Amino acid sequence: MRIKVFTASHLHEALAKVRQDMGPEALILDRQQIKDAGGIGVWHVHAALDNNSVEVEPKSLKGSRTKPAPHTKDEATAAASTHATIERLERIVVGLSNKESASLRSALKSNSEAEAFDHLMRLGISATYAFDMAGDFSNRKPMGNKTLQWSRRINPDQGRHTVMFTGPSGSGKTTLIAKLAAHYSLKGIRVAVVSTDTERMGGLDALKAYTSTLGIPFFPLKKASEAENILAETQTAQLLLIDTEGWSPRRDACLKRQMVLWNAMDCTRKIMVIPANMDEEDAMQQLSHHKVSDMTDIAFSKLDETQKPGKIVNWSISARLPMSYCSFGPEVPEQMGWLTAQTLTTLLGKHSRESTT
Repeated sequence: MRIKVFTASHLHEALAKVRQDMGPEALILDRQQIKDAGGIGVWHVHAALDNNSVEVEPKSLKGSRTKPAPHTKDEATAAASTHATIERLERIVVGLSNKESASLRSALKSNSEAEAFDHLMRLGISATYAFDMAGDFSNRKPMGNKTLQWSRRINPDQGRHTVMFTGPSGSGKTTLIAKLAAHYSLKGIRVAVVSTDTERMGGLDALKAYTSTLGIPFFPLKKASEAENILAETQTAQLLLIDTEGWSPRRDACLKRQMVLWNAMDCTRKIMVIPANMDEEDAMQQLSHHKVSDMTDIAFSKLDETQKPGKIVNWSISARLPMSYCSFGPEVPEQMGWLTAQTLTTLLGKHSRESTT
């Protein structure tokens, strides 16, 4: 067994080092916060890894795998034993997670921080991030400044922006683009809209209807060779918004085809849109592909359709993407805004109060 100490100024950073160095099989033995010679608090995390660890099938695949029928009694016995081992290991992982949460909660300084920790955990924020945010949340201070990244606001008054939105099918990309187009055009900003969602039947209809109502130029982009003409026709636009075809990690061919079009449009921002009502593991799998497509920001839609909005914290940190827009409901241009530390604190605080009434 290999045992190692990881040190960082914040607990979540030390735990991230553990995962990076030892992987998800590492066992957390102990964690403690001390002050260095300069009086600054640092965290020490002791972790261990069994060199003979058994490689276990990811939980996200459980239930989806097909089990061929064993041909002999020995094979049936071996299959049953393997299945029992996997279930036992999964129970151990859950138990360790619960133990870690209890340990983090007991390390908080006051009852109000412990209650804030419980609120954040119930809203879907993982234990380590909830621990780092509990103090600020209990005092209703803007939280996440030490944990999250925040995107720079888009300001078309200071220069042209070409902003592309992508994500899974049904994620709310088109609605968010319609909200933004209406919001900025009502402020006197010259807006144009492009869509690469040309392969799907009816893929252009909704956005075409929105732009027609708003009196905003709209261009379908089917081939990269069309990009030059579109850029020329929209050169006076201060804000160019690009809608895209929905894709998933299981549809790499779609992603590759779309990336050719994205590159042709010379985007200044590429924003991944994730619906807040999406299953957490499915979203994590989606985000695992963002580096391939060179995303710059993350936005969240359908925040009114989930009981666990705290998932967006886990997603943003896991993807290492700064937060940008958030969207609630289908109304255009209302129910849309820019995420900041204060906005996130207000959002989670409001959701906590609603869930207790």
